[in-house]
Formats: sequence, structure tokens, C-alpha cells
Amino acid sequence: MYQQSRPIYALTNNKETEQCAHLDFMAASHTRNLLENVTECPLCADDFDDARVLPCVHTFCLKCIQNWSQNKQTGEKVSCPECREEFEIPEGGTAALPKNSFVEKLLDVKKLSTTLSQGDVLCGVCCDDEKSGEKVMSNATVYCIDCGRNMCDQCCGYHQKFRLSGPHKLIELNSETNMDELLRKFPRNTCDKHADKCTEIYCFDCKEAVCMMCYIKSHNSHRCSDIKEVAEDLAEQMMRNAQSLAAKVTECEKVLENINEDEKKFLEKVAETEKLICERAEKLKQMIDVHKQSLLEQLSDSKEKQLKQTISVHEDIERHQIVLENFIRYCNEVKGKGNACDIAKLAGKLNARAEELMKFSMDTDLTTDYNATKVNFTAVHTDDDLKQMFGNLAIDVHGM
Repeated sequence: MYQQSRPIYALTNNKETEQCAHLDFMAASHTRNLLENVTECPLCADDFDDARVLPCVHTFCLKCIQNWSQNKQTGEKVSCPECREEFEIPEGGTAALPKNSFVEKLLDVKKLSTTLSQGDVLCGVCCDDEKSGEKVMSNATVYCIDCGRNMCDQCCGYHQKFRLSGPHKLIELNSETNMDELLRKFPRNTCDKHADKCTEIYCFDCKEAVCMMCYIKSHNSHRCSDIKEVAEDLAEQMMRNAQSLAAKVTECEKVLENINEDEKKFLEKVAETEKLICERAEKLKQMIDVHKQSLLEQLSDSKEKQLKQTISVHEDIERHQIVLENFIRYCNEVKGKGNACDIAKLAGKLNARAEELMKFSMDTDLTTDYNATKVNFTAVHTDDDLKQMFGNLAIDVHGM
């Protein structure tokens, strides 16, 4: 056994029945799929590398957002790759964007869970020594959160004895441990400004989670409370906002359904009208070929414009729908997987972002105006004018 003086988060190793083991496997697979959605960068589609969060709450790899913003300087505006909302490059460049500690923790859990699922885990320290031929590799028994290393009993003893940076958080390795258990065993978040302090206070005035040192220096005159006491209320507010945004998703679906129906009717009418035009043209080939071509070009032009417009508004609405769905999924992940510190730290921005999204109107805030085009062809039987005999094309454009 390890010395009791070292902080260790022991994980249970209960014997499960075959049915329970199957249920645990299914639950672990579901959790792993959810983590994939939250821990993959939308730009490179790989796991986040140094995750940075924008004011609109969307998260990207630092290198990805640097490539996206190209050579933008401090104070210049850049649009978010997902929602197109603009943000200002902070002092110090994109490298000064805040880290997403919640996502980083999920990545650590995901990596550790994947390692455990592969069976026996080798000691990372022994592996390094093995390369130089100094030591035989041993199975790891603990994982150090601070060092990000798997260690065997012997290496852990050296690690605990000679560490210089204070107590490290250790987790006992167990192949039966699932992701949810790992998440619960990870320690609380540390303060962004004071790396040796944990965030334990929530400032209502600034809407952020701070440590005791931050409270003493900057927030002691503000309305503050213990994070654990406010996390549940903040989480409930996040979920209420997510439920309200779900109605926006339904609105997007209904508008897209109506647009699809308009497009179907439009294309059917275009086909019918084209047939009528061609039939009339065959009867008056010689003198009205030019007029026939003119009408077909008008119709084709109208069709092209309408389809381009439909595609554009489709993309606009679907992009907004994806933004809403991703935001809701992110809120659910923070609520379900985050601890009190995570919730308190993210709730302010998430709730503010939710209010912005709820103000979005499908009637006024779409970047593309949608107009439903009606087509009608009328054949007029007269002998006075060949053009009038051929017919007229009427194109009527109506708004949404």
C-alpha cells in the first residue's frame, strides 16, 4: 500500500455480474461518443491541442484559430469559424485567448480511459528508462494528474519522495473504471491567475469563478458565494436556456420544411412551364424561335436565381441550427460532466451566449433574404402579333 500522506483518489473494483458488465460497457460507449463530440476541434476534426475558447463559447485548437485568423493584429476583428460572430484579438494575440480547462480535463479522461480499456498499462517512467537499458518495464498502478504519467509502485514511491512542486493528485488505475468515475475523481480546477489555488468562489458581479487570492485582491467588495452553493442554480439556468433554444431548433426545422415544399412546387411548375413553352415553340418554329429562346432564358435565369437563393438560405438556417444544437449539447456536457467549478466558470458566458441566440429571429436576422418565385405561362391565340401568339412568361416573386 502507498503512504497515507499522499493524496490519492482510490477507485472501486467491485465484481459485477455479466449483465451489469454489459450495461457498464454500453454506458461507457455512450459516454465515449459524447466526449468525441465535445473534444474534437471543428476545424481540424482531431482532438483539441491546447483548446482555446472564444467569446461566443466555441472552442478550437490554438494552432487552428491562429491559422484561421492568419496575421490579424491585436484589436482587429475576426469571425468565429462556426457561428461567424466577430471577436477582437486580445492583447498578446490569439495565444492570449482563455484556455478551455473543461475540455482539457475531458481529453485527459478520454486518453486515460482509452489506455485502461486496452488492458495492462505499462509504467511510463520505466518505459523511458527501458530505452536506455537501465530498467525492466513494470505495469502501472497509478496515474499522476499533475504529471500526466502512468507509474508503477516503485516509480510512484520515488515520485512522491522527490517531488519539488508539492503534493500531486494520483488516481489508482483499474481496468474496470469507466469515464464517469474518472471524471468524478479528477480534482477541482485551478485558478487561471494563481496556478497553485483552486477556484472555490463565484462572483455574481463578474460572473466568474475565482480563487481565494483573487477574491482578496479583486472581488472582496463584490457579491460572492461558495461555488458549491451556486453551481446547482447556475446549472438549472443553463438547462432552462438550453430548453428555450430547443424551440429555436424546431423553428429552423419548420422553416426548412416550408422552403423545401416551396422548392418542390417551384420545380414542378418550372418543368410544366418548360413543357408548354416547348410545345408552343414547335408549332411556331420559324418566326418565333428567337422569342421562344428569350422566354426560356428568362425562365432559366429565374430558376437559377431561385435555386441559388434557396441553397443560400438553406445553408444559413442549417448553420444556425447547428450552432444551436452544438450549444445545447455543450451545455448538457458541462451540466452532466462538469464539476461545480466547471459549471460556475462557464455558466456566465454560456448563459449570456444563450440570451444572444434566443434573440435571433428567422424573419429578420438571416443573412439571406428568401423570396418564393412563382412561374406561370399563358398562351394567347392572336394573329396580330407572333410574339403574343406564342405566349408570355410571368414570374412573380413573393417574400417569405
